[in-house]
Amino acid sequence: MRRKSLALIAVAFAALVLPSAAAAHAVPGIDYRFPLPVWLYGLAAGLAVLLSAPAASFALQSSGTRTSDDLYGPLRRVRLGWIAVALATLLLGDVVVGGLFGPASFFENPATIILWVDFWVGLGIVSALVGNLWDFISPLNGAGRLLDRVLASRGSAAMPYPKWLGLWPATALLLVWSWMELVWRQGKDPRTLVIILLAYIGVQLVAMAAYGVEVWLARGELFTVVARTFTRFAPLELYVRSAAGECRAARCVAADRPGCPACWLDAAPEDRGVRLRPFGAGVRREAPLGDGGGAFVLALLATVVYDGFPQTNQYARFEGFFLDRSTWLAAHSKFLDTLLMAAVVAAFALAFLAIVALVSRLERDSVAAAARRYAPTLIPIAAVYFISHYFLFLIYAGQFTYAAVFDPLGREWVPDVQAPWKGVPGALIWYLQVGLIVWGHVVAVFEAHRVSLRPQGATGRAILVQSPLVLLMVGYTFTGLWVLGQVLAPP
Repeated sequence: MRRKSLALIAVAFAALVLPSAAAAHAVPGIDYRFPLPVWLYGLAAGLAVLLSAPAASFALQSSGTRTSDDLYGPLRRVRLGWIAVALATLLLGDVVVGGLFGPASFFENPATIILWVDFWVGLGIVSALVGNLWDFISPLNGAGRLLDRVLASRGSAAMPYPKWLGLWPATALLLVWSWMELVWRQGKDPRTLVIILLAYIGVQLVAMAAYGVEVWLARGELFTVVARTFTRFAPLELYVRSAAGECRAARCVAADRPGCPACWLDAAPEDRGVRLRPFGAGVRREAPLGDGGGAFVLALLATVVYDGFPQTNQYARFEGFFLDRSTWLAAHSKFLDTLLMAAVVAAFALAFLAIVALVSRLERDSVAAAARRYAPTLIPIAAVYFISHYFLFLIYAGQFTYAAVFDPLGREWVPDVQAPWKGVPGALIWYLQVGLIVWGHVVAVFEAHRVSLRPQGATGRAILVQSPLVLLMVGYTFTGLWVLGQVLAPP
């Protein structure tokens, strides 16, 4: 553990030696301009990730993981589950009422501020840094499990879920949700957002009734799949001492069912457990992602990276190149934005497939098997990009939640929020962002090394097999930091 800690500190320090620029979601009162070019940061961070591969071989001699003792005993006595579900349900009602009848302003309406800021951003950050809380407080998940019990008591059997479909429903929903956030202007309209939310809840309940709640939650409920994906990076792990039967989500293969909420809820309370593990260990400890899981992780990573790009001067110039040459695109600029977002996702996916094809030749295995094995190692990268891109936006915009929740109709019952951001140094934000990104990439390289140790056995052979994937991660590092470091365009 000492060797691993020293290796992590050394490679992270290598990327923190030069200041440059910070972007992500713009926050008023912060100056994001710095005198040194961003490529210096990208180069330093890329070298840090590159050096983490030999550091991993030095620090890791096996694919095992140390975990803590059980923590569920003290947590069980608190019994906050139903209280949290009740509060989440009340907030959902507040969102619906405010969205339909409240003000149109983004920061004054509970539908927009809660769904796009507190819920979406908070869901990813909490899931990545703490663990899977969403499964146990979600009103939709609770309603689906109640519906499942009612149907089971009446003898209704669920339809078999097509194996080939995998996580493709959640992947498609992720792309639609990202498009709503990044491209479609009406996605920020409170009334439109609430109508879509109610339709989404209805469709999800129908799908849960058709295929079984646990099967569908693991594959088709977007926000549950996002939470469970990011939780593979988190330090809290669910497990069972004795399983109550087969996994109702049809996922688990290990005896203690790590990270499976379905098996954890089905187990007797005395057989449930919660323990600590190193960040990123869930990448290989939990059940395989399944068909379409790699595409989901890559879409999650690519859409977050793209999110920072449209706010920059570079994107404005790039977009202008096409708009100046096509009157039709000039009149339909959102179509161009859609194509550019799809192109970024496709580029990330094609780069991964090309690297995996090379890795599969080195491992003498199929491309599909290598993709399934190594796709989860990108989850730490997706998690830290999400955190670094959104955390400041959550802190800033989250301050408006109180007024929006307690004044959903915009009657001026609550005083306006004055956010104290004047004078915050942009260099501090950039240091936090680059530190998070390098840390996540180093964790990803370490976990990829552990994954490659399983079939290869020998450390030297594992490094050789892993080397193309490390180069891909270096490319992702440079790309992400380059996007974060661009000068923001005027609002």
